[in-house]
Amino acid sequence: MGLRWLGILSSFFTPGRPAQSPESSMVPFEVAALGAPNFGRGQLPAQGSGVTADEIVTVLTQVLIDDPFDANRAGAFELLTSWPLVRAEDGGAAQQWASQLLGRALHLIGSTRAGESESGALIIRWLFRKFVVLQGVRLGIDSDDEQVDAANMDVPCDVLFARGLLARISRCRMAAESNLLDAAQHSPLHGLLTAVQYVVAEIDFASSEVQAHAGLWREWLAGLAQESIDVTRVVLSVLTSASPEGNIPASYREMEDTIDGIIRAAGAIEISDAASDISSDDEGGAGNEPAGPRQQVILSYCWRAVKEVSGVLAVVATCPPGSDQSDESQSALIDSELVSRIGGLLHTLLTSIRHRGAFSAVHPAFARVCGRMFSSADVELNRRVSEWLDQCVDIATICRVSVTRRSAGWPLCLLATLTCDKLATQALLPRAMDKLFALASDLQTDSEADKAVASDSEAASNTDDTTDLPQVHAINMMRTLLEDHTLASDIVPYVEHAFVVALTGLRSRRWAIRNVCSLLFAALARRVFGNSRGREETKYDGITGRELFTRFPGLHPFLTRQLEDAVDRLAEIDMVQDPVEITDDEGQGEQTTATPPLVDPASAVLRTGARFIHPALYPCLILLARLQPTLADATVTREDSAVNADAEAGVVAEAPHAESATSAVAPPMNLDREPLTRVNERNSTVHVTSASTMLSMYSFTELVELCVDSPVFKTREMAARAFAPLVPSERAASVVTSLLKGVYDVGATIAANSCHGTLCQVHELLRVHWRHDCDAGMRRAFVMHVFPALTALWPILVQAVDKGVTEDKAGEHFDVTDVVRHRYLVLVNEFAARGEAWLLPGLGDLGLARTTRVLLTRFRLTMLYGTLHPVLTGSHVLTQPNGAQVAGAYGTVEELVRLFLACVDDDALAVVRDDGSVQLRIGSDVVDEHGSRMAADDDVSSEVLYNPWSVLGSVLANNSFYEAKLLVLEWMLEHASHERMHIFERIGIDSLLPRLIADTQIASDDCGDLMLQPSRDPRVRAAAIRLLAQLCTRLEIDARTLPVRDMVTYWDAIAGQLSGSVFCPLPVATALVELQAALVHLLLQYPESGDSAAISDVNQRTFAWAQQIYEWTDPERAAPYRLAVSHALVTYSAIKRYIEAGRTSPRQRPSAPVDAPSEEIMRLCYWRLLQDDDEEIREYMARSISRRLGRELSCDQACEKLVLDFRPSSNSGYPHTYVRNRLRYIYGVDGSVKQAVSDAISPGCALFAHENPNIYIDEPRNVQLAYHSLVTIADIYAGTEDSVRELTLEAARCVEALGEARGVLVESRKLMLENGVVLNGVLGVTSVSALFSLLQSWILGARLTVFAATRVGDCSHLVDRVIEVAKSWVESEELQPLHPWIARAMRQLGETAVRAKEASSMDYDEAVSDLFLLTCVE
Repeated sequence: MGLRWLGILSSFFTPGRPAQSPESSMVPFEVAALGAPNFGRGQLPAQGSGVTADEIVTVLTQVLIDDPFDANRAGAFELLTSWPLVRAEDGGAAQQWASQLLGRALHLIGSTRAGESESGALIIRWLFRKFVVLQGVRLGIDSDDEQVDAANMDVPCDVLFARGLLARISRCRMAAESNLLDAAQHSPLHGLLTAVQYVVAEIDFASSEVQAHAGLWREWLAGLAQESIDVTRVVLSVLTSASPEGNIPASYREMEDTIDGIIRAAGAIEISDAASDISSDDEGGAGNEPAGPRQQVILSYCWRAVKEVSGVLAVVATCPPGSDQSDESQSALIDSELVSRIGGLLHTLLTSIRHRGAFSAVHPAFARVCGRMFSSADVELNRRVSEWLDQCVDIATICRVSVTRRSAGWPLCLLATLTCDKLATQALLPRAMDKLFALASDLQTDSEADKAVASDSEAASNTDDTTDLPQVHAINMMRTLLEDHTLASDIVPYVEHAFVVALTGLRSRRWAIRNVCSLLFAALARRVFGNSRGREETKYDGITGRELFTRFPGLHPFLTRQLEDAVDRLAEIDMVQDPVEITDDEGQGEQTTATPPLVDPASAVLRTGARFIHPALYPCLILLARLQPTLADATVTREDSAVNADAEAGVVAEAPHAESATSAVAPPMNLDREPLTRVNERNSTVHVTSASTMLSMYSFTELVELCVDSPVFKTREMAARAFAPLVPSERAASVVTSLLKGVYDVGATIAANSCHGTLCQVHELLRVHWRHDCDAGMRRAFVMHVFPALTALWPILVQAVDKGVTEDKAGEHFDVTDVVRHRYLVLVNEFAARGEAWLLPGLGDLGLARTTRVLLTRFRLTMLYGTLHPVLTGSHVLTQPNGAQVAGAYGTVEELVRLFLACVDDDALAVVRDDGSVQLRIGSDVVDEHGSRMAADDDVSSEVLYNPWSVLGSVLANNSFYEAKLLVLEWMLEHASHERMHIFERIGIDSLLPRLIADTQIASDDCGDLMLQPSRDPRVRAAAIRLLAQLCTRLEIDARTLPVRDMVTYWDAIAGQLSGSVFCPLPVATALVELQAALVHLLLQYPESGDSAAISDVNQRTFAWAQQIYEWTDPERAAPYRLAVSHALVTYSAIKRYIEAGRTSPRQRPSAPVDAPSEEIMRLCYWRLLQDDDEEIREYMARSISRRLGRELSCDQACEKLVLDFRPSSNSGYPHTYVRNRLRYIYGVDGSVKQAVSDAISPGCALFAHENPNIYIDEPRNVQLAYHSLVTIADIYAGTEDSVRELTLEAARCVEALGEARGVLVESRKLMLENGVVLNGVLGVTSVSALFSLLQSWILGARLTVFAATRVGDCSHLVDRVIEVAKSWVESEELQPLHPWIARAMRQLGETAVRAKEASSMDYDEAVSDLFLLTCVE
């Protein structure tokens, strides 16, 4: 808003207007030429703004009271704080105004709603600063309090004000002691405590005024501290229960019993009714008062009170000067004993409260007090901080701490003592971490593998479930310290040891230790690598392995040992799964295979290998997977790589693959310098790092690779992800080629798990090293080496698909499972099928680019004709598997179809020469079947253009593999939306349309042989319907081309599905609405020219459709409905523009025009959707209007443009539907005006009142837009008196509403005072947001009445009525003061009506002036 903010401030901050505040509230007041407010003495408006200082201050205080946004309240407070005030006189207007405002603030701080209490506290803070401190105005908190007596006139006004707050706190505390439930409902403390915090923060304790009355302030601070301590004593019993949040385990009933006792003492309900009371929010107790769930009311009261008490104690301990602070120029207002007592109380609260919200609020206060004590000159205060630290660490072993959630406030207590001061961190953190590590040293792990996974049920007999283990508390404290940003650099030296604790604890016998260690590992991963993003978006921008192990050198051998143990345990799976060979006793050498005994399902699960997964395996793999790939390992020197192979033979592991990938990564190792550790059960030699290769990643490479062939699917995937970053980028191509070559060479002897694991490795290597800004060298390596090796596996891995996806394994033959086949096809589709998309951009090597296109094109054409076409048109591939599902079968078919679509999208042509040879025409290049470039030959016999309908029709006709069907439809939809219609010419639109039409209908049992059945999956149906809508948008399709028997009958069938008479899934319903938008022009082509009855019949249908989509734009509707309407409107508008521009096909029948009421309703739909709460919807509508106008418009600008440009010609019909809708919007009342006004001024009692579903829409601005459009229509149709008279009489309802509202307010004065609405206060009843909105609309309706009445001869009496109503509002003493905007608007309304009566006319520019919320986009 800039410098215009003050000029529009009173209009911007209107009650009930949900708009955010401007970016900055600190505006130079001199620009607006506003001085200090005179509070009732009369003041001229600021030059050029029309706003007086009185109005500005009044509006800003209204913002503090009623605005729901924290940012608005904060901005208003900053402005009020900086605003100059006229010196207040005793008993003057300013003091009266401040006293009235203070009364409203005291009423607000007694509210149970957090926003209202915060507003009251802010007003008290402003009044204390501006009036009490700066001007010395004596404001009494209570008019009947003794502090305003003559005996207290010598007490300073600021002390008097502070005493009043303290007295109120004391009364509320005593009420809580007497009846906690009643106090929670009627005397909440949090607002008062917040206000007193603000007051203490505003006091300058070093000033001479305060020091002159040090005794009074010392007494007040001591009393405030004591009251705060007493408040904690009252509420602490609730918050220290076992489950204060209300989730009460069966074995812990303390909290429930405590609160039930409080409720019983309150006499509100019987304990036997407590259960029913929890589920009833409006069943009253004594007095039938709506209290809500009473346990929740008490709990909310208690934790809010503790939250604010902590803040009060913190400011009391830190703001005033203390006796321990050596400053002789100031008198001490608190002694060190009180500071120590406050610190001890906060420590008790933090370590005993179980409610997370409560102890989280105590933590910053305790940290603040600890900082004050640690920097104190008092040695005793310093020592207390150190004692608290030792107590936090030792408490778990000194006493029996009951079971808590994440150790409750103990970790925050330790964090507060360590972060209260930088010197405290340096002095205390090492000692604390040493104790925590010592406490967590016994993680209760067993060396034997079978005991490491012992169940908790076996260990439970020796433990007490009512206490937490000391290790759990210690690890929770570690995690809290690691997650704190203030210890970012100081905690780094302990990360390595924490990793060891986390990974070791995963093998504990105790579930609690394993659970907390997993949380610790997650915190460590965030600390070292940052927050994890989505896998596909990750660019591996973390740290490299060398950086990680340079920072934490001890982590390298530890991870190596963990992975070795994991590999050893994985090796045991084979010994369990393989049958045991038994030799007969007679020594004949004959071996028999023992038949394993029958086992139960649980044992079968264990035999699959899940029980042999090392607990730390996945965390280790996750850690390695988060590393960033590096260049060649620095430990491998050029001399090492040139050493004779005979002198230094490389020793590598014999992996389950024929050729281990480690051999392509690991450098040769000298046995003299690189000792071997041992030989594991798989006869694989494993290297460990020596001093020369301490930071090398090669020791991990082989260990991770040994996990790749695990029988557990997740282990294979995680090992592959961990393997990719371990490979240097320059060696990635050789590693990938080696892996693929290993699968190709081994062939039938490779196990399915090993093959799948290898493909997972290849996938992760390609994703990590090639898909993120790889250079030209990496691209060349892919094209020349990786791509040939990848495609060479096609005959081996995909060839068996033509035998059927359900064929069982046959003996020892190499039968590829669909899991393996699916992984391979994913690789091909992601990196090869559309490889030009990532290989060619930015590639400067033209020769490499040409070679890439040729290789990819040859591959696609070969696969298309050689495999995909015969496979996908076969009789068994698209047949649903019988019996149990085959793992990977659905994914295999989906990937085959995806590859087929990529091949179809290839625009290369196969040219058959006269001699039978085949050439490929790729763009302007012609190559032979071997890829050699050839000269263009004009003497060719034919060009082969593949028709994909045989495959696509087969996929669309099959309901078993709905994923493939959905993929085909989305592919066609993308082509249609981008106007690539050549693909439909190849397919044949006549073959496609009947299948799409079938999905728009409801399935029936008697369809017959000639009728196609719709798809069973609603997503498939929705995609087919949207595709049909896109095709119908193309104007080559008319009512005769569409394969339906009767267009009107077809339309009615669609409308019947949306009417609710039959069930229609949400995706289908939203797609049908979009289809109807595309069929409107076809429906309008149905009537014959001149057939008025048929045209009227069609218009009725389009009007019903327009009404339906208008209902769908209601904010109460779900977002998918509104989004569907937005797409439908854009589709309809595009077709309409095409027709109006004459771009239809000559063979099409002319369309009848859409009836005007339907057009008006669709314009209203645009209006609503441009202000939708969903950003995607309103931005989509704004973009559509911007494209049409050729300029970029925001949502608000597009909405204004839509309304302001609506200027129907006078020759066209009067827009009755539009006018009536907008007049109803301005009137805004469905029932009686009396009831609407009464509801507006009566605060609601519902605990969960219905809220506006659209918080984005700006109702005041919307009302001004509606008014502007109606003024424009009245001006255009001024010559049509009947139409304008109708508008005038409808608008006159607003005039009568204003008169009736005034009478209701005057008569309801007593009722409003009972409900807490201030009639004669500084803000007035018209500042109530609901009433303000009604009055704002009715005033604009009255202005519209004046404007329209001057254009109709017999409506002059309405102008007199407007003058009478406006005068009655302005002169009404009962309603004064009015809100500044209401008062000014009423005066302007009366003056405008008088001028219009005298001149018998009202100018258009005058009628649309002062619409301050409109930007008037040109």
